[in-house]
Amino acid sequence: MAVPLPNCAVSTNDAQLFQFSTGIQHLAESRRFKAWFLDQFGVLHDGKKPYPGAISTLEKLAKSGANMVVISNSSRRASVTHEKMRSMGFDPSLFLGAITSGELTHQYLERRDDPWFASLGRSCIHMTWNDRGAISLDMLNLF
Repeated sequence: MAVPLPNCAVSTNDAQLFQFSTGIQHLAESRRFKAWFLDQFGVLHDGKKPYPGAISTLEKLAKSGANMVVISNSSRRASVTHEKMRSMGFDPSLFLGAITSGELTHQYLERRDDPWFASLGRSCIHMTWNDRGAISLDMLNLF
């Protein structure tokens, strides 16, 4: 039997409940999915605070045995993502980890086991938004 698609309409209006909860409850109870990849910004929070019901929904998912991973196209490392989530009230222990574009890039630049990354060399220019702060390039042996 096919599991119906969830109603995942997320509303930023605090007066409404986080619709994500009602849509995924059936999926969580089915135990059909072992891994849950959850985009953080725009799905779990708005960058400053969690969407209403997001934290309680994640707690219910965890109790149902869901293995959850935060994903993001953020240039930040996974540890920064965990700290950001914690600062907004999310319990980092609910997640198996975080996958960010910044973390993956850092790992590939550190290992250099991929031919494309190995071919980049060690001399680089790093550009980022000044008001967000520098992104750690420690341990990469660049410049």
